[in-house]
Amino acid sequence: MKKIFSLSITALMIIGLVIGGTWAYFSDAETSTDNIFTAGILDLKLKDGLGDFVDGGVTGSFGGDDLAPGDIKDGTVTLKNAGNVDGASVDIKFEVDYTNEDDYDYLGIDKTDIDAATWLEITKLTYGAVDLLDKDSGAFVNLDIKAADVAGNNDGKITMDELNGVIIKGLAGIDKGDEKDFYIEVSIPTATGNGIQGDVVDVTVTFGLFQNSGQHLDD
Repeated sequence: MKKIFSLSITALMIIGLVIGGTWAYFSDAETSTDNIFTAGILDLKLKDGLGDFVDGGVTGSFGGDDLAPGDIKDGTVTLKNAGNVDGASVDIKFEVDYTNEDDYDYLGIDKTDIDAATWLEITKLTYGAVDLLDKDSGAFVNLDIKAADVAGNNDGKITMDELNGVIIKGLAGIDKGDEKDFYIEVSIPTATGNGIQGDVVDVTVTFGLFQNSGQHLDD
C-alpha cells in the first residue's frame, strides 16, 4: 500500500512538472539591433572647362561675343552622378530667349531684319556616345529633334529657335560615380547677312537625372 501511494505521489509530481512547464531545458535569447533604413542620394553635378563639379549649374559653357557669319562656337558640359543611387535616364531641355535688334543700323546699311535664332544652326549635338542629330534617310533618328524640325521649317536642319522649349527625353542614365559629356556646336552660316547684327540669343540648357525612366523634366 505504501509502495502504491509512493508511486502515485511520483506520478502526480511528474504531471505537475509537465503542466507547469518547469523542465530545466537550456535557453538563450539574443537581439538584432540597429536595423536602420537610410535613403540613398541621386545627385547630379555639372562642370564645364577645367572647373570642378558643382551643384546649382554652370554658366557661359558655350556662346561668344562679336559673332559674324562663318563663325563656329562650341562647348562641353560634363554631367556626373555624384550620389550613391544609379540614374536610369537623362532629359535635356532647351530654353531660348532672343532679342531682335530690329532698329540696329550699322553704317547706314538698310538691312532686311531677321532673328539671329533662326540662323544659328546646331551642327553638332551629342550626349555621351549618342549623336542626337543622327539622320536616317534624311529624317532625324531622335524623335524629339525630328519633332522640333517639323514644327519649324522641316528642312533637315536644327536652328536655335527650333530648339526653344524642346525636351530630349529618355536618354541613357548615369550610374553612381559615372560621368557623361554633353557637347554642342553652333555655326552662323555665311549666307546669314546683315539681318542679325546686334541680335542677342540667350540659351539655357537644363539637365535632368532620374531614378526611373518614366520621369521627365515636364512632369
